[in-house]
Order: sequence, then C-alpha cells, then structure tokens
Amino acid sequence: MGGRLEIERKFAVEPGFALPSLVGAGRDAGVATVGTPETFTQEAVYYDSEDLRLARAKITLRRRTGGTDDGWHLKLPAGTSAREEIHRPLEAGEPDECGVANCAPPADLLDIVFLALRGARVSPVARLVTTRTATRLLDAAGAGLVEIVDDHVHAQTLGEQTVLTQWREVEVELLDAAFSGPGATVAAADGEAAGGRSAAAGKTAVTGKVAVNGKAADGKRVPGGKVAEGKAAPSGKAAPGAKAAVSGKATADGEAADGKTAASGKAAEGKAAPSGKAAASGKTSAGGRAADAKASANGKAAPSGKAVEGKAVEGKAEVRGKAAAGGQPGTDPAGPAGAQLLDAVEAVLRTAGATEAPHGSKLAHLLSLAHTAPPEPAAEPAARPRRPGRSDTAGDVLRAYLAEQVAALLAVDPRVRMDEPDAVHKMRVATRRLRSTLRTFAALFPADLVGHLDVELGDLASALSGARDSEVQLEYFGSRLAALPAELVLGPIEASLSGHLSAGMAVGRDAALAALRDERYLVLLVDLAELARAPVSARARRPAATELPRLVREADRRLARKVATAAATPAGHDRDELLHSARKQAKRLRYAGEALTPIFGADARTLAKLSAEAQELLGTHQDATVAAGLLKSWGVAAQQAGDPTAFTYGLLLGLEELRARTAERDFFDAWPALSAPGHRRWLKV
Repeated sequence: MGGRLEIERKFAVEPGFALPSLVGAGRDAGVATVGTPETFTQEAVYYDSEDLRLARAKITLRRRTGGTDDGWHLKLPAGTSAREEIHRPLEAGEPDECGVANCAPPADLLDIVFLALRGARVSPVARLVTTRTATRLLDAAGAGLVEIVDDHVHAQTLGEQTVLTQWREVEVELLDAAFSGPGATVAAADGEAAGGRSAAAGKTAVTGKVAVNGKAADGKRVPGGKVAEGKAAPSGKAAPGAKAAVSGKATADGEAADGKTAASGKAAEGKAAPSGKAAASGKTSAGGRAADAKASANGKAAPSGKAVEGKAVEGKAEVRGKAAAGGQPGTDPAGPAGAQLLDAVEAVLRTAGATEAPHGSKLAHLLSLAHTAPPEPAAEPAARPRRPGRSDTAGDVLRAYLAEQVAALLAVDPRVRMDEPDAVHKMRVATRRLRSTLRTFAALFPADLVGHLDVELGDLASALSGARDSEVQLEYFGSRLAALPAELVLGPIEASLSGHLSAGMAVGRDAALAALRDERYLVLLVDLAELARAPVSARARRPAATELPRLVREADRRLARKVATAAATPAGHDRDELLHSARKQAKRLRYAGEALTPIFGADARTLAKLSAEAQELLGTHQDATVAAGLLKSWGVAAQQAGDPTAFTYGLLLGLEELRARTAERDFFDAWPALSAPGHRRWLKV
C-alpha cells in the first residue's frame, strides 16, 4: 500500500533558457555517463476539494497519462524537499482524454487523505499539459542516478473560472540507484547490511525484507528453523513473535520497558548488543519487541520478517523508496550521497541561470498565477517549542504532553490506512496515552469533556485492538510451536491456528478502518483540539512543580491498593482479573511519569521505568491468561471433532497456564523493589 520517496529540486528558468551540458556533473558522486535525452508529452488532471483542502495540506492528487507512469498519483509531504508518491494504475476502460472530468480517484487514495479532506468531495481543479525532455545521469553499470527534466507547461484551472497560463521549469530528481551508489548510506541488496554492517545508523535494506533464503543479515542460519539469539529462521522470517528462547517475557502492548516503543523490531534507542544478539536480558515482547528497548542491530528480521518497517532509524529512506513516516524535520532525506548528486547538478544549472522555484509543485504554481492559491500555512518556528518547566502551570505541562500524543495520532493515521507494519500499534499507543493521561490528571480539565473523551478514546482503542491482538497472537503461537519437539506437534496445528487468528486479523482491520472512516472519529479529533482552549480548573492553574506530583502520588497509591487486593485473593479467575486491573493502572502510572519527565527529569523517568517493568510482568500474565482461554476453546472443539490437533492444543494450554503462574510469581517477587518508597520521595512535595 505504501509508495516511493520522491526527492527532487525545482528550478525556475526563463523561456530562452538553454539546458547546459551535464557532462562531468556528479562525477565525484558516481556519475559515469549522460544518457540520451527523451522528449514526450504528459497530461495531468489534478483533483481537490472546492476549497483546496489538499493543496493547503501540501498534498497532490492527480491522474496522469503520457510518459512511463500513467495512472493516479498521490503525493504526501515527507520532509524537506521530499514527498512520498503512491501510484495506482488506470482501471481498464477508464476514459483517456475525453470524459476525464468524470473519472473518480481510487477509493483507497481518497481514504489515505481522509483527514485532510474531512468529508469534502473532490473534483478536477486543474489540467496541465507538459512537454518534457528528460535526461538521466548514469553510473558505470548504466543505472540511472538522477534525472533532469526540462518542462514546458501549459496549464488551466477548471471550475467556474478558467485561467490559462504557461511557464517553463527544470526538475532534478534522485532515482533508485542513487541510494545504492558509491558512498550511499544504504545496505546491500536483499536485506543484508552492506559490508556486514547494521541498518541502525540510518542504513536500510534495498527491499526492506530479510535476506534471501532466510539468512540473517550476517549470513548465519539457525538449525531447525528455530530462532536463537535473534537470528532469522530459514524461511526468511524470524520465528513469529521473535521470542527469546529462555525467558519469553513480554512487555504489555509490545512497548519497550523504558517507555519507548520499539516499532517492528527497531531499537527504541538505537542500541544493540555487540554481535547483534538480543539484549542481555533476553526478554522480548509478545510481538517481538525488546523489553529493555534494545534490539538486534545487524539486520535481523523483525517479527513480520521485514526490516524495521522499511525505514531507517534516523529517518533516511528505504532504497526502494518508502518515506520515513512523514519525514524527519532537520534531516536530509536524500542522505549524503544523494545530496552530493543534487548539489552537483544544481551548481551546473545555477551557473546557466536557473534559480530556485518559488513553488513546491506545478499545481501550487498554477493556483498562485491564477490567484486562487490557498493561504500558505503558518511558517514553522526555527527552533523547537520550549520544553515546559517547573515555573509553568500544571495545565500547561499536561496540554503540551497531550498535544504531542494528538500529533502522533494524526501522523500515523494515513499509515494505518496504507496498512503499513506497526501503524495500528502506534496509533493504539497514542490513543491509550491520551486516555490514560486524561484519567490520571482528570482534575485539571472539565469533567464533562474528560468523561466524553474517555469514552471516545476507549472505543477507538478497542476498534484498533482486534487486528493487532490477532497479529501478535499468531506470531507468538508460531514461536511456541517452533520450540516444541516435532513428535509433540500433531495434526495440521499451524494451519488450524492460522485459520482461527487470520480471520480475526481481517475482521480487526475492517473494524479499525470503519472507525477511522466514521464521522465520530472526526468529531473526536475536534474535541481533542479543544483541550488546548478548554477552561481549566483551579488546580490546573497551580505550579506544575507542586500540583502534578500530588496527582501522580494518587495514581501510585491506586496501583499499590490494586496489587494488595490481588495478593490477598486466592489464585484463580478473580485474582487474574485483579492483576489485569493492576496492569492497566501500572500503564497509567508509566505514562504519567513520561508526561512529567520534562519537569522532574531522572525522578520521573525512574518512575516510568519501574511502572513499565510492573506492566511488563503483569502483561505477560495477561497475555498468557488470554492465550490459555483461546487454546482451551480451540482444543475442546478439536477434541469433539476427533482432530489430532487437540493433543497439541492441550500441551500449549498447559504451557500458557504455567507461563501465567510464573509471571504472577515473578511479579509479586519483584513488587517490593518496584514499589520501594525511595523512588517516590519526589512525589511528596
């Protein structure tokens, strides 16, 4: 569903501009020869809402014919001078030149820009006919590194008023080979790190997948197809769940224990064990994420068998072109080698008289010339927003944290719609952080607004849970089966498990998309934005340094009471429910520690870490309890049907019951240290 990263620079030129000789341009960056220029004509019709909502959001949606990429193109912002381009082919029988105004953009592309449109209908707003002369600079093997196009554009606006205009411009765009040429910061083909190095410093695999034939990035195999020390299995995927062989402990919700998310196997802090093995603790989440926020850094496969979401840790692009989740401000998405190529060509063009284009796209230029351009968004501040401090009010500090979570939710929204790996998980985490924070600090905000948002955020999180839960369970059960001796795996157990859980994944994804396409979701986003303007309570106007610790202390005491009640309850269903409630409270306390870190630094981070450790242990208990319930129902059904898988289901059930009891014991053993008063003195201000 994703697209390729388009990295280009645009230049304005006069009508009489002569394209200079490109011989020698970029030679130091791997250019060997200049290709033969090709000239062709392209026609593009641009679609937008009547009030140009896509243009306001720097998004382009067009239908283009001519050249080599006929079809629908959706371009999304992806950082400085970069956009992510998603392509869809034309449907059979779709009108070509005449009747194009009646063409409807593909539904999935409209869904990706759902938030930008907010329910508005799209229609043609402009038509451009471009005579293009394209010249490529090639490497020694004849692969294209960069393309320079000289465009003569004839354009018109569509709608009630028609404006005709024309201009000339030159574009310079990096091609795929530019990311793997000399000096490029990428990995070698098929997922193996170049020179055996890792992708942890901004390098990515060419295809974003693990090495061919199931080799790990360092070329090692794992006997028997089992995962050992983080190496990939021969199938090309890590054993589902990427579970460590010894402890099998997991973080709740698949998040790193220090409060950072290790998305799809990416190290939350970019750290790795020296040999690319799992972190020293050997603990992984149920989804294969490092419990201590460390991950294998030499290209080992993520749970899905793919590289870290096909994205580089530092925001660099994947070679085949996926944008790094909206781009990373302050980084050059082209990378050093790509930037060197672009700089070399730009120097030649500027010497010949080209100047930087005053627009980011042809459509924006046309709308500007036609005086129908949407207002430019407010310029982003040069410096990062000021971090809240002790002198700020409690309300200001919490609003800043909540705003970060809303921004995270909005940023990942199109990624969920494109079905990108781990996108649902990221959105669910942002949703849960919002809900938990509002619950913990409810006294600072209007009660009716908090109550309303609690319900809406809870329902959204539930809608997002189905697909993710089934995905994690499928990976985890696969790892359990891989660890069993072959003689204990009876019947088509893998197919049976897949049948049960794959259906849940499909239903869960449909439920998630239905929630994101509902008007209720749009209303929720408006209500979340209102938090910044909503009246606050008297407590919210008090100094953050004194008021926030009091509220966190209350949350900490609630966790202690829940744990004490569970400890006094006999083992069984009732205690399991109480421990589940304690896990959710530990998660709220963890998020509260994160929110207060800008004010209280190490003290708040320590509380978040201790809470995350409690959440991890209790999460393992909850995961095992849920898994046991599923295995019991499937095993009984298999037994009644005379299916030989019933034996293995029963064996797996016993293992999960043991895991639940072990996690319960481990939690109560660890609780005295996790709840030690010495870590909470700062809460008694």
